[in-house]
Amino acid sequence: MSSAGSHSRLLVETVQALTDSVRGLKDVVGDLNGKLLALTYRDRVGAYFGPLLRRVRAVEAVTLEDELEAHLSHEEFKDVLLLDLLVSGRPRHLPEADEVWLAVEVSSVVDREDVTRARRRAELLRRAGYRAVPTVAGEKATLGAEDDARQHTVVMLQDGRAYFWNEALQVWA
Repeated sequence: MSSAGSHSRLLVETVQALTDSVRGLKDVVGDLNGKLLALTYRDRVGAYFGPLLRRVRAVEAVTLEDELEAHLSHEEFKDVLLLDLLVSGRPRHLPEADEVWLAVEVSSVVDREDVTRARRRAELLRRAGYRAVPTVAGEKATLGAEDDARQHTVVMLQDGRAYFWNEALQVWA
């Protein structure tokens, strides 16, 4: 093999290795961004959810463990504990309404999987006796996520705005 061919192959391998490294870094940065966003939603629960709920508070799912374990399998219980955020309060514009629980999945870019997880985990909370509303939150959302959220009446928070809130209250609360 010629020296030029050897250098060309080495260059292709190096570019491929760099491309793979950049993809890996993008995944890590995306994951960290999602975790930071979840912490921001938790720390500023009043700012994000206060327009929707009165007496809003973030709740650790583990504080509901007795009720959850009484109604769910061990695997289902573990799934609920993986919620990014659990928020409770009374619907602000329906003072007669009972307390609701928002099962929130947070991602920098909300996708269909986030909507599916929020729905599944809200359903588990409902089986345990809580008026749970599936909710997703993020900076952006894929078109598929928006379609699924609309179709399945999942609340979507994005850029300080709530979508499908009134519809979700009618369905879930």
